[in-house]
Amino acid sequence: MVINKRAGYNRKQLRKRYGKSLNTISNWCTRKSYHSVPELYDLVELLDCKVDDLYVRSKENED
Repeated sequence: MVINKRAGYNRKQLRKRYGKSLNTISNWCTRKSYHSVPELYDLVELLDCKVDDLYVRSKENED
């Protein structure tokens, strides 16, 4: 999920908006960890996209 490049937001701006550490924001951006559902819906609104746009479907989930 490449959230900070979608709408020109950098990691420091996202850190301030969500009150998270830069490490946490970096983990969101590199798919090492994920945000909460409320944060997800806020990101969708912020980035003007769909939930599906923020995720890459892995082969494990394709059945």
